Amino acid sequence: MLSKRDALIRALVLTLYYVGVAGADDRRDFVTLGVMKSRRDSARRSPQRLGGMTIDGIGYHYTLRYQPGNHLQSFAQEQEEEMTMAPPMPPAMTEMPPAPAEPMEPEEPEPTIPMRPTSMEPDPEPTEIPSEPTSTDMMPSAMPTEEPSAKPSVKPSVKPSMRPSMRPFPPPTPATTRTSIMQPQTFSTKLGNKLKHLIYGSPIQANLIQKQPGAPKSKGKGFLSLFEVIKFPNTKCSVSMGDIRTMEGVCYHEFECKSLGGIPTERCAEGVGACCIFVNGCGDVTSQQIVYFESPNYPQAVREMMICVLIINLRQGVQQLRLDFQMFELSRPTDGDCLDDQFIISGHNANFQVPILCGINTGQHLYVHVGDSTESKVYLSVFVKVSSGGRSFNIMISQLEDQLAPDNCLQYFKDGEGIIKSFNYDVAGSIVDNREATYLNNLNYAICLARSKNVCSISYSTEQQGGDQPDFQLINKDEAENDLVPDGQAGAGIFNCPDDFIAINSVRLCGERLNDGIEIEDYTMHATVRDIAAGPIVLPFRTDAEYVGRGFRLLYRQELCV
Repeated sequence: MLSKRDALIRALVLTLYYVGVAGADDRRDFVTLGVMKSRRDSARRSPQRLGGMTIDGIGYHYTLRYQPGNHLQSFAQEQEEEMTMAPPMPPAMTEMPPAPAEPMEPEEPEPTIPMRPTSMEPDPEPTEIPSEPTSTDMMPSAMPTEEPSAKPSVKPSVKPSMRPSMRPFPPPTPATTRTSIMQPQTFSTKLGNKLKHLIYGSPIQANLIQKQPGAPKSKGKGFLSLFEVIKFPNTKCSVSMGDIRTMEGVCYHEFECKSLGGIPTERCAEGVGACCIFVNGCGDVTSQQIVYFESPNYPQAVREMMICVLIINLRQGVQQLRLDFQMFELSRPTDGDCLDDQFIISGHNANFQVPILCGINTGQHLYVHVGDSTESKVYLSVFVKVSSGGRSFNIMISQLEDQLAPDNCLQYFKDGEGIIKSFNYDVAGSIVDNREATYLNNLNYAICLARSKNVCSISYSTEQQGGDQPDFQLINKDEAENDLVPDGQAGAGIFNCPDDFIAINSVRLCGERLNDGIEIEDYTMHATVRDIAAGPIVLPFRTDAEYVGRGFRLLYRQELCV
């Protein structure tokens, strides 16, 4: 059995719960049926109460029912048939009986816990006040009325004081007393009706709760979580960060975003959710759909040795990871090898190669194929082996279930036009002090393009960047270290480009000019190269471990069929 204190606590919790669930404006829609057990285990039914809930832990069990549209007249009829005792109404009740023939001076009642005798003379009419109480037993009951706001009035013979009793409440008798807790003011009608409609559909008569001695405890949460009521897909979203940068995130509830360690930003899902940004650093483990992997104290430069690892737990159904280098500045390679700094990806498919990267690669991207990963984990590691110079990186990682790149494509361009360039092509940077633009040794990867509708050819050209280095430079030498392509000229074919080349339309291209000799036969000039082959658009790029040049920067454009 429950003690009085426990009964009060449970009554308060249940009352607050149903206030949030039902949201009814009229408290008369709630009906409490009570059964009192005497010490001799004899049970009798107590009258119904309107607009609230009465709970005691000793000798009673109660059932709270939600009955919309059930007004006071129907309860009065039931009381006439079932009640054998009808005590006067407590001063704390908000529903007061109508005035009899001789009214008294009314006073505004105050919300207090009532103290009322229980041994009363029953009145056959529920609208009249019963006779004067003759016992100290307590059995409060709500009396029906036509107007809840009517002023209270009683017969002169009773002569009760309408001012609420301020005397201390006597100690409760376990078998004869009970505590009445009225339902407080509900939430707004709009919110209440919305929650009630979402949970129950149309208003129905439902048994909401039943508590009795010895009953098993509920395993539920007790309060209905808002996340269980309002649901929306956790789709991707974006947030504008100034005029030139946007950040990607996932739409979550604001509290759910914070509980997952994210940063809530702009509203999404028609204002119900917030675009949640996840930022991770060295030593973190994440399984979020989109995360940002940042160097320590980003955007400040790192000027000390470090080992920085991010572990990505792959979500179910994920086939690829896409890495977008928002900022990527590590120490430059030495003769094509990353010696001082290294960015290494591991844990992906065994038959898919991802090169070790370093240098300046801001704006680049790559795809990592993880559909056949044995551990379902991918490790992104940054090793800084020397303390001189500055480094900084910010990499956006997206887990992809659809919109995938073709198999074994390291880079994939979906737009009809854009720029394709080799890793560490750029010279300009804001963090790295010692910069040199060279491609890397031992590369062997494929660049793929998505063919647009009604496209029959793709044109490639190079821009005149100027500076000390050529705009296009892929170097090949023979065993005697002689250049296979003269300085300032273009090379094409397997004899000119046996080791370092990019293939367009299945033709290997190298040298210091971009020209396949089809449109312009002068190999000392840059010329547009067109790919007219059918099928997938693939540009293989390959290098060896001997010599390196600056690399390539190509402007591509898909051309419609004529």
